[in-house]
Amino acid sequence: MNEYIRILILEDRESDAELVWETLMEAEIPFTAQWTANEKEYLMELERFNPDLILSDYDLPQYNGALALAEAKKRFPHIPFILVTGALKDDEERINHILAQGANACVLKDRLDQLLPTIYKTLMIDIGT
Repeated sequence: MNEYIRILILEDRESDAELVWETLMEAEIPFTAQWTANEKEYLMELERFNPDLILSDYDLPQYNGALALAEAKKRFPHIPFILVTGALKDDEERINHILAQGANACVLKDRLDQLLPTIYKTLMIDIGT
């Protein structure tokens, strides 16, 4: 694959964004990523960055992953959206609701080892394993 996959990350905590970034660095695909920490940055980068994939936290100050998903689906319904959260660890009902609203997957932050396989599956990337 010669083209970079553009990944937009919505995460308010820098330390969690770094963990996601470190996980992405293990990917067997070329990518570039843009980190946003709030609604204003997210909406701006959604338009400017033209992502191929969105990774979003759920619980953000004055914003949340459900709202981010709704905005992404309204503007760009074709862009895959993966919720990466720790806030919904024990809230299967809310996770299922967000999946029903159009999120492609949910990865819990304490299971980031599942992020890359989820990305590969979501983007239908065969890494030859």
